[in-house]
Amino acid sequence: MAVVKRLNNILKYGLGAAARERKLADKARRREEKFASGLWQQNDSLARRQYSTYDDYLAHQSAKLDGISHRLAETEAEDLASFRARFSHCPGLDSARAVLCLGARLGTEVRALHELGYFAVGIDLNPGADNAYVLPGDFHRLVFPDGSVDAVYTNALDHVFDLARVVAEIARVLRPDGLFVADIIAGFEEGFTPGNFEALHWKSTDEFAARIAELAGFSRESSRDLGQIRRDRWTQVVFRKPG
Repeated sequence: MAVVKRLNNILKYGLGAAARERKLADKARRREEKFASGLWQQNDSLARRQYSTYDDYLAHQSAKLDGISHRLAETEAEDLASFRARFSHCPGLDSARAVLCLGARLGTEVRALHELGYFAVGIDLNPGADNAYVLPGDFHRLVFPDGSVDAVYTNALDHVFDLARVVAEIARVLRPDGLFVADIIAGFEEGFTPGNFEALHWKSTDEFAARIAELAGFSRESSRDLGQIRRDRWTQVVFRKPG
């Protein structure tokens, strides 16, 4: 009976794994088809989702939280530990005190920075109700004064409408010699295909980091492979504003 039960479990979970693989493959195929469609415009090393107006962009990006809030809640503890590890080993960040997090959603990265002793606050187009860590805000139009923070962090550059404007705002709020820490997902030639809510993407991480540095006159302090985080590969790039 035990052997039969074991065989039944192997069959059961084997079929479940196969079904998950098929589901992931179908999702990847749909992503590739959409990315190759007229929805995206590719120019040089960047690809941009086409929006009729900026208000359409804001509405689309604001709608994301409703679809992922349950998943963020399920992975909250894992995400918190991941952010703590990323920040603990981030070169140069230990010299900062005040950190602004862009596109922070529910604020798990802000909580991780608090636990490490930083003053930190996040902004997001839709931080949800009663969010103690994240304020409503648009990273194209930061309300904070010039030179008011020691560091800016984001992992949401793939949700940017106007890269030059966002980078200019980051440079503006950073103090002289301040740090911009960007966790950057792999480019479309490195294995990542944008999904339903990405608004901007890039051919490769290195080319994208070079573009950010050029736009703001930042120096690139370091690049660190963060490895596979769930299904995607990430690189942490640290930029420094001139003193």
